[in-house]
Amino acid sequence: MTGVQQDTPRGRMTGAWIAAIGAIVALAVGLRLAQLSIFDISHSDELMQYLEQANRIATGHGIVPWEWRFGLRNALVPQMLSVPLVIGHALAPGTLPGVWAARLLFATLTLLALPAAWRLGALTGRVHALLALFVVGVWWESVLYSDLLLSESLGAALMLMGGALLLDARTRTRGLALAGLLVGLAVLVRLQYGVFGVVLTCGALRLNMARWRPFLAGALAAGGIGALSDLAAGLTPFSWIWVNLQMNIGEGRAGRFGTAGPLAYLAMLRDHLWPFMPLVLIGAVAAGTRYRPLLYAALVNVAVHSLIAHKEYRFIWISTLTFLLLAGIGSAHLAQRLARGRGAGAGIVAAIAMMLAWAGMSAWSAQLTGGASAYRGGSAVPRLANRAAADPKVCAIAVDYEYKGHIVPTLLARPLPLLLIPRAISRESAPMPPALAASVNALVLQRLPAGAQGYRQVACGTLGDERPCLFVRAGICRPDAQWGYQQQLEANEL
Repeated sequence: MTGVQQDTPRGRMTGAWIAAIGAIVALAVGLRLAQLSIFDISHSDELMQYLEQANRIATGHGIVPWEWRFGLRNALVPQMLSVPLVIGHALAPGTLPGVWAARLLFATLTLLALPAAWRLGALTGRVHALLALFVVGVWWESVLYSDLLLSESLGAALMLMGGALLLDARTRTRGLALAGLLVGLAVLVRLQYGVFGVVLTCGALRLNMARWRPFLAGALAAGGIGALSDLAAGLTPFSWIWVNLQMNIGEGRAGRFGTAGPLAYLAMLRDHLWPFMPLVLIGAVAAGTRYRPLLYAALVNVAVHSLIAHKEYRFIWISTLTFLLLAGIGSAHLAQRLARGRGAGAGIVAAIAMMLAWAGMSAWSAQLTGGASAYRGGSAVPRLANRAAADPKVCAIAVDYEYKGHIVPTLLARPLPLLLIPRAISRESAPMPPALAASVNALVLQRLPAGAQGYRQVACGTLGDERPCLFVRAGICRPDAQWGYQQQLEANEL
């Protein structure tokens, strides 16, 4: 690897550079594969809004939550995920390889953040590119979000790749069209990233109409893809945008899931980047003026989301990832200063030392914040449900209503009726109605309610502070639609 004094973003790469890039990419992919799971989740959207809807496209049946009943979402992500699910059902029916394939496909697409980091850093130099790549590749939360099946994860990767093309003055017509396509797709995947995209694009292109034209052509192509997707889903093209704004902003429906004050996101950034938020922000500013459109987009994104009452950290994930990426570039400036005048060997040592510092910061932050395990889990419920499904004598499964965010029909290896036990029974000690008791012969909940006769405990798991268990009884099932998963969602307006 050449020293930082000879660092240049252009020219032929030596074998040492290629080896260094390959090692970081391999580490990044390995970290993501090590944590990949089809059962652990961070948000119920991963299952309910994306995986279940993809399986509904693939099979023609499944759960329909309120967002899809009202036409509040587009179907781009589910349509994409439905392809591996169709293949999985065809090649291995009654198993879960299609779910694994869908997860792997999504995780692979989020890896676009890696070339985006490299290309953004390379606008200054190869050491900057290497450190940006390293930070995005190994920071514990970047690894976590790559494995989460969320629109925020994919949208951030698409947006940053588009931003890398936009900020490079050498990007020509085709590259700018590709940037427009990527930014447009990012906004379609995650509508709320539109603000980020507008600030980034305007800051990068300014009044240069020669660059705006191919960018807009690419953005229109993304719009065409979105329109075709909507038509395939039975929607009027882009009607979901109006429905989304009307219901979540106009009617405040999202507020049912919690609200927070205007400074909540600053507290979230502090907690998630603890104890390094000041260093990360200073490093992002130190990245340099050529990255200001990206930095401003990240800051405005946080500011705009702070005005919306319902707040979740994932909503500003693109800002966090941008801060980290830019801080990686800023740290390369520091490495150059430390090595200045000390020869090529000092440059190599400084770059390696900075990567080790980032690895240490990531490990320290993960330890103090609880790491991925504090923000992702819940596999106990689907594992218990699948243990029941593996028993050929089980004809229907009912789970505690409070566990609905951890299990959907798609996650059952063997298709079975999946019912929800209302809160009054699972949490408030009301007796189980005879019709519900007769509908299933497997239960996943913490304790057997009154009226559940003949059950034996098969296994238990851990879900936070709770201990869900699988109970099974002998006998047949007499289905009663009143207790179905879909019926219980609609009864609770979900």
